[in-house]
Amino acid sequence: MALNLVKGQTESIASSIAKLRVGLGWEPNESLSSYEFDLDVSAFLLGSHGKVINENYLVFYNSELRVLPNELFAFENYNPLKYPDREEDYRLKTRPVDPEFSVHGSIDDTSGNVSDGGDDENLNIDLTKVSKQVHEIIIVASIYEHEIRRQNFGQVDDSYISIYDEKQNHMLYKYELNEDFSTCTAIEFCRIYRRGSEWKVQATGIGHNNGLNGPISKYI
Repeated sequence: MALNLVKGQTESIASSIAKLRVGLGWEPNESLSSYEFDLDVSAFLLGSHGKVINENYLVFYNSELRVLPNELFAFENYNPLKYPDREEDYRLKTRPVDPEFSVHGSIDDTSGNVSDGGDDENLNIDLTKVSKQVHEIIIVASIYEHEIRRQNFGQVDDSYISIYDEKQNHMLYKYELNEDFSTCTAIEFCRIYRRGSEWKVQATGIGHNNGLNGPISKYI
């Protein structure tokens, strides 16, 4: 059974777990907006100074990073039959990813209707591939075009972040939002960070009112 986290709670990630899947789920309340609700999950990979190492270590829906041909073919999920051109941009053709291929961003769900009661977007983390420069990974959920659509988390039902043991497909932790974030348009849900040789997860629950620009201005 998954452990439901509360704000500020910290838990250890077992050393036997190498791959995590972070799921973002929400149920749109269509009666509160004339637009669809598009929530996005992003990862900020921070160095020892508490900032993103460089722009390639912000993994989100609009990431742009060109990778070398040998890196493309070395990546286990790259399909050369689908993308025969060796110069294809991996991020733009498949999923956003950091330079080590340790964090793979989500395929964008623009409506929250991908699943009924389950995860709508998934972000994958391979802890064995995370650069030694990375001290923590901040997981953020944000509302796309929140200003144009005049939307906030108060108009979204049952939003949460869940963390799975990818290999076992077993949910380890879940952190659900409450009414404290009703006026926010981006939320730092949790941080996954190193402590010596161990990885830990902490439910942070830090809200922002200016969408993804809030965490970007904080960490870049």
